[in-house]
Amino acid sequence: MNAKRFQKRDSVYLKLIALLSSVRWKNVLFTAGAQYIAFLFAFNVKEDIWHSLAEVKVHLIIASTAFILAGGYIINNFYDVEKDLINRPYRTRFQNLVSRGFKLNFYLLLNFIGLSIALFASWRIFIFFLGYAGLLWFYSHKLSKMVLIRELTASFLTVLVFFSLTIYFRSLSLSFFLYGMNLFFVLFAREIYKGIIWLKGDVVHGYESIATKAGQETSKRIFQVILISSIIVDAVFLWVHTKPELFYILGAIAILKTIMLVLIEHNTKPIHRILQLAMLLFIIGIAWL
Repeated sequence: MNAKRFQKRDSVYLKLIALLSSVRWKNVLFTAGAQYIAFLFAFNVKEDIWHSLAEVKVHLIIASTAFILAGGYIINNFYDVEKDLINRPYRTRFQNLVSRGFKLNFYLLLNFIGLSIALFASWRIFIFFLGYAGLLWFYSHKLSKMVLIRELTASFLTVLVFFSLTIYFRSLSLSFFLYGMNLFFVLFAREIYKGIIWLKGDVVHGYESIATKAGQETSKRIFQVILISSIIVDAVFLWVHTKPELFYILGAIAILKTIMLVLIEHNTKPIHRILQLAMLLFIIGIAWL
């Protein structure tokens, strides 16, 4: 009897971990942290940070972001399960401990909670997240199967979530726009990189990507062009926004980009970690916008 109870408890525990993996909780927390940094340093006009944290509506916006984004990850997992079995077999099999039917119902629940919270924040925020949730679903259902559109849309949707704060504060500076554009380029390069390393799974399941259509070598050239373009945006940004702290941050990111330009020709494995480090530096840099 006790053994069965322990087995049942372990099964529930494993399914909970699998569900958290499906919603990409680390990415959700990372985004929430980045939004708080943007709020406190890029948009905050009050001198006292602790007093600023009493602004309830900002917490509602970030909570809504977390629920809607988690829903987006789980519906993407729902649609991409066959391809992911090839590209990420161990993680995908573990995530499949949770049934597809439960994932779909959980997706609807996450969106309901996220939109309800957004409505408490303001009607403008509700409209934004309603459209954002719809775009996440449409991306997973349709756009993720379209070459180039998939990569562009995935990058755009990741950056777009940060602009929920610009709607609330009704403020969009040139510096913030250029910084967002720079992040977009890095995310776009990451999507091209995914197509290169996931070529096998895409070919097996008939998913078209830039790598399957144009080949790995052409994809590598595109990856390099995107990074070079982002370095140009770096220079424009620093011309507009001359804080020395951002010079060091973007300088470090430019070094990482240069390393990736070389590595893509010889060894693609470390690029994943370098991209993660570059995005972390981008988030840190928000503090000086």
